Amino acid sequence: MAFTVEDGTGTAGATALLSVENADAYFTDRGNTTWDGYDDTAKQAAIIRASRFLSDSYAWDGWRTYGRTQELAWPRSGMTDHEGYSIPKTQIPVEIERAVAEVALREAASPGAMTPDYTPADRVKSEKVDVISIEYDLSRTDAESVRPVLLIVRDLIGPFLKSTAGNMISGETLRG
Repeated sequence: MAFTVEDGTGTAGATALLSVENADAYFTDRGNTTWDGYDDTAKQAAIIRASRFLSDSYAWDGWRTYGRTQELAWPRSGMTDHEGYSIPKTQIPVEIERAVAEVALREAASPGAMTPDYTPADRVKSEKVDVISIEYDLSRTDAESVRPVLLIVRDLIGPFLKSTAGNMISGETLRG
């Protein structure tokens, strides 16, 4: 897959919301040298996975600027930041770029970390070997319970998420 950075124009075939150069600068500014240990090919792959994860895993406010033909979730129209300032419909906010960088760092270290496979039957709570006894931990049986929660990402993207009740599967429930 080609590494094509979305530039705010609805770039055909866009696969990334952040360039390697901008990710490099982000981590350099923060004194994080772990990112430097990866070559550009690994960085590009991690940024692609991070961009796809952020595009597909959240219910974003607003709407895709270029409609359904736009590959990734950003840029978006009808968006404001946490202080209420309008975000131009062709801009990918710096908070989104930073979130991509943070997810990409985890993805570079462990590809697929943000989208682990989930098998509910694998949730063993306790096990007894003699006269076999197994108890499953079913306190949380949803796939989200095995996905890492990156607090920095949550804090960065929070203002851009839908704030209504419901989720992407069931939608919003309203009282009439």
